[in-house]
Amino acid sequence: MSKRSTLLFISLFICVAGMAVVWMKGPVMIQATEPHPHHATLVNADGSWKYTNSLVTQTSPYLLQHAHNPVNWYPWGSEAFTKARLENKPIFLSIGYSTCYWCHVMERQVFESPAIAQQMNEHFVNVKVDREERPDVDDIYMTATQLMTRHGGWPMSVFVTPPGTNGPDDPGLKPFFTGTYFPPETTGQLPGFPQVLESLHQAWTESRDEVTEQADRLTDAVRQTLTSRQTIGPVGIDSVQQTTDQLLASYDQTHGGFGGGVGHPKFPQPTYLQFLLAIYENNPTDSVWEAIAHTLDRMARGGMFDQIGGGFHRYSTDEKWLVPHFEKMLYDNGQLLSLYVQAIEKQTNENEHRLYDRILRETSDYVLREMLDETGAFWSAQDAEVNAREGENYIWTADQIHATIKDPILAEFATTLYGLDRGKNFQDPHHPLDEPVNVLYLPQPLHELGDDAHSRRQQVNKELKAVRDRREQPGIDDKILVAWNGLLIAGLADAGRVLGETRYIEAAARAADAITQHMSAGGDGGLYRMMRDRQVRIPAFLEDYAFFCRGLLALERVGDIGGGRYLEQAQRHMAYAIQQFGAIGGGYYDTLEDQADLLVRKRGHYDGAVPSGNSVMAHNLIELYLLTGNRKYLHRTVDDLRSFAPLLASQGNGMVHMQHALLKMLDVADPEANAQLAAAVPAEASSLPDSGPVKVTVDTEGDNFLLTLEIPDELHLNSHTPSMDYLIGTQISVIDGHDDTIAVTYPPGQMHRYPFAEQPLSVYEGTVQIRISPTDTGDGPLQVALRYQACTEAQCLAPRDVPLVLRP
Repeated sequence: MSKRSTLLFISLFICVAGMAVVWMKGPVMIQATEPHPHHATLVNADGSWKYTNSLVTQTSPYLLQHAHNPVNWYPWGSEAFTKARLENKPIFLSIGYSTCYWCHVMERQVFESPAIAQQMNEHFVNVKVDREERPDVDDIYMTATQLMTRHGGWPMSVFVTPPGTNGPDDPGLKPFFTGTYFPPETTGQLPGFPQVLESLHQAWTESRDEVTEQADRLTDAVRQTLTSRQTIGPVGIDSVQQTTDQLLASYDQTHGGFGGGVGHPKFPQPTYLQFLLAIYENNPTDSVWEAIAHTLDRMARGGMFDQIGGGFHRYSTDEKWLVPHFEKMLYDNGQLLSLYVQAIEKQTNENEHRLYDRILRETSDYVLREMLDETGAFWSAQDAEVNAREGENYIWTADQIHATIKDPILAEFATTLYGLDRGKNFQDPHHPLDEPVNVLYLPQPLHELGDDAHSRRQQVNKELKAVRDRREQPGIDDKILVAWNGLLIAGLADAGRVLGETRYIEAAARAADAITQHMSAGGDGGLYRMMRDRQVRIPAFLEDYAFFCRGLLALERVGDIGGGRYLEQAQRHMAYAIQQFGAIGGGYYDTLEDQADLLVRKRGHYDGAVPSGNSVMAHNLIELYLLTGNRKYLHRTVDDLRSFAPLLASQGNGMVHMQHALLKMLDVADPEANAQLAAAVPAEASSLPDSGPVKVTVDTEGDNFLLTLEIPDELHLNSHTPSMDYLIGTQISVIDGHDDTIAVTYPPGQMHRYPFAEQPLSVYEGTVQIRISPTDTGDGPLQVALRYQACTEAQCLAPRDVPLVLRP
């Protein structure tokens, strides 16, 4: 690579990295130019589309939005990968979602430009991903983007290597350059997308070795970030207390919520408040309840709550909960329903109770009115913009209020009720020439406005809603996601139970039944993730199983619906999830095994806008134990929590929902389980007591370890190399995934014929020994897991994982 080329490549990276700093300074972003009208650029005189690409066959609303761009888009998959391999072109990967405002902006400015599209099509294979369909792909490349630019967001713009870059066995897909939104022309520190395309094409053609080296380094960093070393250890109340202290320290005593300085966004973070509600239940203190009640009050009275139509917008763009980012997400509303239910079940005064009751009803009515699919399941989201304006459907002026409400006294009450008498509060940052307007909010609690304030508000809302419904409405992402439906099913079931509203419970049950009827993948508990127009696709991820089971268990808690079938379904789906996603030593991977289109198999633990699949699985297991009394769920919870011991101790509120599960587990007050939670890792190598039907012991032979397996007479194990594909062989794996740190010597299997098999099987019987030889000479911790499948002469039992500490 020449010095000039090197400088060109590096200067582009520095320019984009600088963009990250500008991007995070405040809510005023780069001003968007007016959209290119479709009738002028994309549509022929006869109304037909000028361009059609491979996305036209997809079901994702986000992908279909781009199906008539001049960009030759492909969906994520083998067709695009093969094209990139054969043409030796990098892949431009664009990730977003249908209700993302800046995704719309970049489409209008960049992807609808024939000139820019020609440049993209000539030099790159262009791939679109809906992050809500493929959160696994999004997680990997978001991590790369954050590592490279120190920030993230959508649309995400990532350039990755084609398969075959480093030889025929190279699967490619390694990121070498990342960013988010790029404008059509250079603006300040933000490079124009054509400049980015030309610079990266030049780097790829002239400096391939440097590009692939950068891709390898970034990929290694992504893998290290997403595959944290798994070390089993004790867990206890200390991390719960640490998390409580962190949350209370970050509590905003002025506006409620957590974090968020002046002018900074503030998110609802229901898992924070659910955790504090559990803390309050254990130790009712005024300081904890103040943080909870103050936040719930301000969220409910602010503009983040749709005061006219009900339901919560995504987040507040300021610290006051006043001006929202206007999109509405199913997962927010589902979680917030459950949150307000849990609050109403705790000690509340009359005014708090009335507020929470109203929020539950108005949110539930909103989703039933505006987000319900004909199948009974629920759609994903509503857009933030109308006519390229943020929140155009939701904003008002005082003149519009008076023109809508004919009774002048009621109209004046409405302007006071919703703060229009306090001045304008919203200026669209993307259209500074537009007149300022008002986001409706409640500057005063309703009970301070008189005894009849509630009924007068209902009349105001009825008249304003009728006019608002005649406005152009925001777009709806009408795909059905199992995970998000699970959260809403739980929220509706919880709301119906505490309010005594059977229609909410029945709606939750219909949604659960719709998923079971239309989105099951076989009869063994498998699911599909996504459905649209009754077409299902994409095998479900861990979060789909975890969140859906959360909904099923909430329905079971109602008590008089389903006749026990929701509990049975939850048990079946949980068993499937444990088998398909369970990690050796405890916890779960987010994705299925052997997905060839992923750089890494992640074991997620961060509780963000939605909790991690791992933390929800822990809550589900505890709930299953409480409902059934079956101790296997308790034992599995212990293993899962202990597998995250170092992270629970160090990450505090970053794993707040798992800390909540740990607190719930301690509250079960089972002496045996609590002793196992707190048990230290043994100082000498030994087997864990719960090794199943096979007795396992560990002895040392110099630097080596010898595992002895004593198999009962009525059982046999599949050998390390079973002779039938579907059988699980006996295997030793290093728990942190670094299997190259050991060499394993397995005994040969014996061939036997059994009634359930058509051919002889390779098995272990009686007593067998496995030798483990560390390849390093260090004395650091070494924990492995033994996986085996035991069988009788008639059938095979479920596979079992036994964690073993060789070096503490």
